[in-house]
Amino acid sequence: MENDMYKTKYDWQYVTKNDGIKHQGLKDGVVQWTRGKMLGGCSSINNMFYVRGQDQDFQTWYDEGNPSWTPENVNAYFRKAENFQDMKLNRKFDIHETYGHDGPLIINTFNSTDAELAERVLDSWEHLGMKRVPDINVAEFKGYGLCAISRANAANGSRQSTYKTYLKPALRRRNVKVLTNAFVTKILINDNAQAYGVEVDVNGKQKIFFANLEVIISTGTINTPQLLMLSGIGPEEHLLSKNIPCKVNLPYVGQNLQDHSYILIPIYTDEPGPEKSSERMFDVIKYLYNKTGYLAHSKVLNLGIFYSQHKDMNYPEFQSAAIVFRPNTTTAQTYLSTIKDNVKNSILRYNSKKALYMISFHVLHPFSRGVIYLNTSNPYDHPIIDANYYGDYRDLVSSVYGVKEISKLVNTPIFKSLNAFIPRIYLPQCNDYEFLSDTFWECYAIHLTQTLYHPVGTAKMGLDPRNSVVNNFLKVHGVKKLRVIDASIMPYETSGNTHAPVIMIGEMASDMIKAEYL
Repeated sequence: MENDMYKTKYDWQYVTKNDGIKHQGLKDGVVQWTRGKMLGGCSSINNMFYVRGQDQDFQTWYDEGNPSWTPENVNAYFRKAENFQDMKLNRKFDIHETYGHDGPLIINTFNSTDAELAERVLDSWEHLGMKRVPDINVAEFKGYGLCAISRANAANGSRQSTYKTYLKPALRRRNVKVLTNAFVTKILINDNAQAYGVEVDVNGKQKIFFANLEVIISTGTINTPQLLMLSGIGPEEHLLSKNIPCKVNLPYVGQNLQDHSYILIPIYTDEPGPEKSSERMFDVIKYLYNKTGYLAHSKVLNLGIFYSQHKDMNYPEFQSAAIVFRPNTTTAQTYLSTIKDNVKNSILRYNSKKALYMISFHVLHPFSRGVIYLNTSNPYDHPIIDANYYGDYRDLVSSVYGVKEISKLVNTPIFKSLNAFIPRIYLPQCNDYEFLSDTFWECYAIHLTQTLYHPVGTAKMGLDPRNSVVNNFLKVHGVKKLRVIDASIMPYETSGNTHAPVIMIGEMASDMIKAEYL
């Protein structure tokens, strides 16, 4: 997620609940859950990584009693969305055949000014036993792990958000009307448990919009369960405790919350050297002239590492990425702005003279489950997000394993030649443990874990209304004419960034709607 958007008007500014036990290295003991508050949602502020996930991910969705969501069907809808434009890779038969070429969503490779740095990191991972592949969405995952230059939702140096690729071209249609500065406060449901419209606050005025066919909500993993509960759909006891009459008792609304955790491992090196201010000015000119240079790609290096602890997996358990801060830049301060000052300063104390590689670690398939529930019955009050990172101890054990794998980078030939080291991090909760030991990393993970901004699952798709919220066709159990289409319907996390799967969900759902009404 682009950090420049933190806590601006373009961010919903959600935070997780402070339990007083975990995340104590972060400001206020909370994890900042930045979400895009604009047309295109998070696709307008994310890092533009395009990762489909693995067939095994969608097989688990199918196994939960969702017959339409087979790997075969899902891949057809990925292709329907895609317009793959990397001409060099298109010459490879398997890559050309995997991707779609006629969809609205442009997928390409960043024309990156940091290509040399990305190569260094990939070479070092290869040295640790990762297999280098041309494209992560095409390669079959086997064995220990894969690494690759990543694909992106970008074209000619500009972001391809869902607003730009789907909504904007449709604005000319007679049957599309987009209202901005409009906040939906309630779904209207009659006594027959049928949705017939929505109550909306438009610039401070209450309005009601009626639906001819059905109401579709695509408000995301946080707002979707909140809106359902405000409308009387959810766990009966909880709704009554907030003085909301329960129209449909659906106990699983807000349950099953999953997220990809985010742990940073700082590594200092002698290179790259400081950036000259003239270089940055020249980059602005380059971007204005022909959409190249530093402004034409995400700050995060365009690479992805996917690996497993168990050697016989057919999907990765972990993901890693990297971002590099040159000596004496202020951007590292911004990047770590959510971390308590004393901890942040200990991480950054050599950055005035040395380059800082921030290598990130993510658990892709957490066992832990969180929950989202209402704070009050006021739609403007943020719901309570209990993310419950490491609620299941297995996630902590695998995090320690994954972080230790990353720490081996300092002993690879390239990093060694750059005098790489991990700085001693002063985290009061962990200072008694031997630095870099298993117990230190466990403590470090507990107190410095943040989010990769991939929350899913709070309106889970499944057969049984007792442990899911929507059915195979994304219709809300027990409510007529109401459908949910967003990341909240995912039964389980996918093996990578969630942006691509959410678009695929939209594509499949729109065909389901057309099949029903046309």
